[in-house]
Amino acid sequence: MSVDETGPPQSSQQAGAAAPAPGAMPAEEPVTKPANGAQAAPDGKPRQRGFRPDIQGMRALAVSMVVIYHLWPSLLPGGFAGVDVFFVISGFLITGHLLREYQKTGRVALVGFWGRRAKRLMPAAALVLSVTWVASRFLLPATQLAATAAQIRASALYFQNWQLAADAVNYLNADSAATPVQHFWSLSVEEQFYLGWPLLFLLAALAALTVRRRTRETASATAQARRARGHLAVLLLACAVVAASLWYSVYYTRVNPAGAYFVTTTRIWELGVGGLLALLPEPVFRRLGRLGLLGWAGLGLVIASAFGLSGTAAFPGFLALLPVGGAAALILGGSELGRFGPHRLMSARPLVFLGGISYSLYLWHWPVIVFWTNWRGHSAGALSGPAIIAVSVALAWLTKVWVEDRVRTASLLAGHDWRSVSVALAAVVPVVLVSVYIVGEAAPWNGSLGPNYPGAAALASKTTIKVKAEPTLPSPTAISLPEYWQQGCLVAVSSATPIECVYGDTKDPVLTVALVGDSLAGDWFTPLQQIAVKRHWKLVTELHAVCPLSTTMMITPDSGGPYTTCHTWGTAVVHDLITSIKPDVVITSEFPGLATVKDPSGGAAAQQDIGNGMAQDWEQLQSHGISVVAIKESPDVGLNIPNCIAKNPSSLNNCTIPTARAIPAKKDLPTTYATRATGDSVPLIDMNALICGPVSCPPIVGNVLVYQDNHHLTSTYALTIAPYLEQRLLTASKTLGKT
Repeated sequence: MSVDETGPPQSSQQAGAAAPAPGAMPAEEPVTKPANGAQAAPDGKPRQRGFRPDIQGMRALAVSMVVIYHLWPSLLPGGFAGVDVFFVISGFLITGHLLREYQKTGRVALVGFWGRRAKRLMPAAALVLSVTWVASRFLLPATQLAATAAQIRASALYFQNWQLAADAVNYLNADSAATPVQHFWSLSVEEQFYLGWPLLFLLAALAALTVRRRTRETASATAQARRARGHLAVLLLACAVVAASLWYSVYYTRVNPAGAYFVTTTRIWELGVGGLLALLPEPVFRRLGRLGLLGWAGLGLVIASAFGLSGTAAFPGFLALLPVGGAAALILGGSELGRFGPHRLMSARPLVFLGGISYSLYLWHWPVIVFWTNWRGHSAGALSGPAIIAVSVALAWLTKVWVEDRVRTASLLAGHDWRSVSVALAAVVPVVLVSVYIVGEAAPWNGSLGPNYPGAAALASKTTIKVKAEPTLPSPTAISLPEYWQQGCLVAVSSATPIECVYGDTKDPVLTVALVGDSLAGDWFTPLQQIAVKRHWKLVTELHAVCPLSTTMMITPDSGGPYTTCHTWGTAVVHDLITSIKPDVVITSEFPGLATVKDPSGGAAAQQDIGNGMAQDWEQLQSHGISVVAIKESPDVGLNIPNCIAKNPSSLNNCTIPTARAIPAKKDLPTTYATRATGDSVPLIDMNALICGPVSCPPIVGNVLVYQDNHHLTSTYALTIAPYLEQRLLTASKTLGKT
């Protein structure tokens, strides 16, 4: 986020992923609302500047929520709401600064405004990004460097929130480990706010000039009247922006909770609420400010959000009203004006100190946590957590004193707007550092396998195959997604609209085969594409992330509510298969583990419920002359294999999982329940003996990397299974066996 002249940071939820993303904090204008409440007199004279230590205390509270949440999420499940508190503070302080300037001069100097933002934000951010990249090269596994480099570049250029939003709806990326700069997303939101919000004042000034007055006025009175009209105009414009953004936040959080967490359009209203506080007429602000109980109520709402919210709920939407409303009430009733209010508590010296370094603390704490976690291999504990906090506070204080303050008060920049704006060029340093890596990064491997790369054949052979040791293909750092995935043919979790893609023999096919299911079904796309070309099948894909083809209403993995997008998608796909696609055979599979509305706790009962729903869809297809072949669920090793190999290049045993754990002996799998429910009229093919051995599931088989994460096969390895898959399909399906 951005800062005012004494700025802090901000926090976040994960979104996209199951848990909230690292939080971020804002940088603000100096805390300038005077302690006595004097801002602008009714005659329109500019508001006086003053220091509100209670707002520094609010910053300390917000950054503490974020840090505790990132270290111990179960202790403070809603700590990510600290970012929302910072958004309100930032909007309040920045708008107050713009309003004072407008009331004093009748205009807003954009270059000067942006120059102050650049001096306040960029030096510390560029330092942290540069140091983080250098440290990443030594401390992170090679498989995480590409994502880290891309996010550092996006962070330095302040568009990272949009990149994270795109990754959040990319099923594979959303499941990836958080980078050490993921928390910069909220800084991107704030910077985008700082670019656009001042334009409201320009529009308001223009509107004030176009309103003609019939009464005669002195030049001074005319100027004051114009500024008063401009003040009213900017207030109305701000109300419109806040209302539109809040409506969109509620809407988009419902339809795409993963992406909605990050995008600017769902967050602007939170900064705008702070802006509306600063735009309140002085008598109204002072009257509300005397209500000390309002401040206590706001503090209570903020604390309640820290304990009452959870990363499993869709956010922001309506839920963000809790921390945003609390922050707004605390700003209104937390000053010295408020009788019996929380001013003395929020102005305590330790809180004021922590609020003063909150921006740098926010920047440093998350990289320190990520590096420590990667080094130790587990999350922070009762002893290591406080040590991480101490290191982060020390780094923040040093950065505040030697970087933030030195640049902000530098005589070379004082009074020179364009020189101040040029400080933004500090972003060039981290951008150049990571760009060198990105340009030299190896392209995904898409070549052919030689004789020393048998892959699945090493497990298929009844006799032990001696395989000459060769470099693993694909390299863990150069894995390419399946073709259908690259071409956007995997429907996102938040979408209910089917995407039909066609492959294989599209000119003169002898029959049509449809691959239907989730991304685990998509694992079989690459070998099926090869088989389809060879046997002149038209191959149609209907694939949806985390969504088995079943009539059962499941629970969405993001928000915990009914998985309506998956259910609607499945209904539409079955309709399309029957009425328009009309395949000869449907091949399907899925990844188990979702809970259902009927059995929200999951387990065997939920898997049977899903399986029964799958059977209903299969029987409906069969009743229309479409045969179905199911492929048993693939193993789940529960470990990101490429990352593990990168960390243990000479100790692959650390990345080898017992087969009994990856493929449970119990039959609690949806495909098993589904085939039973159909009276075994649907054949069930088991390919798992070609993925795992009798005892263990090795990460590399026949010099070929097996997994691209913890349960998706690499396209390369799946291709080595093609001959065996073809044979079993032809045997299991009479329709396919005729080709």
